Amino acid sequence: MSFSIDQIQSEKPLTSKHIEVINNLEKILEEGIPELSMSAIASKLKISLRTLYEIAPSKDQLIIMTVDNILKKIGKDALDQITNIHSPIKKLHKYLSIVNQAVGPKFDIFIKDLSKVNGSAPMVDYHEGFITSYIEKLLSESLKAKEIKRIDTKAFSILLGGIGREFSKEKNRSLITISPEESANSITEVILNGIRLEN
Repeated sequence: MSFSIDQIQSEKPLTSKHIEVINNLEKILEEGIPELSMSAIASKLKISLRTLYEIAPSKDQLIIMTVDNILKKIGKDALDQITNIHSPIKKLHKYLSIVNQAVGPKFDIFIKDLSKVNGSAPMVDYHEGFITSYIEKLLSESLKAKEIKRIDTKAFSILLGGIGREFSKEKNRSLITISPEESANSITEVILNGIRLEN
C-alpha cells in the first residue's frame, strides 16, 4: 500500500501557523507519543482545538503527519549532506549513516510507540520504500563506477534499506546490546566493506 500525505491532510493547504504547530508537536513526541486527547494536545501546544483539527481530523493522523515530517527532514538532510560526494559508494555510506538516525536514541521513545498508532505502517513503508529505491540507485552507480563487486542491487537495497527498521522492532531491541542505530550502522559497514572492490 502506498502512502501519500494527501490521504491524511485536510483539503486546505497547511499555513505557516499549522507548520509551526507540527514543529512544536515534534518536540512533544521526542518524549513519547502522549496518551492525550486532541483537546489536551491543543492545550499543551497552547492553540485552539479548531486549529488542530484544521491540520488533521484525528489524533492518529496528526501524529502520522508529524512523524512523516520528521522523517522527511532526516531524508532531506541526508540528501543535502551527500551532494558534494563524488564516489557513489561513499555517498551511500554517508546516506545510510544519516537515515539510520531515524532509529537512533533521539527518536527511541516515539518509535516504540508508533506501532500503536492506527495507520502508521503505510507511512513507514513509504519512507522505507523511498530509501530502498535510492540505495538501489547508488548501488547501480557504484557498479558502473567499478567500486563494488557484481551483486544483485535489488536484493542488497532491500537488505540495507530495512536494517534499521528490523532492529527497532521490540522483539529485536531486547536482544541487542547497543542501540538500533549503532547496530544498523555496524552491519551496514560490514556489508559495504564486503562488496567493495580493492582499488
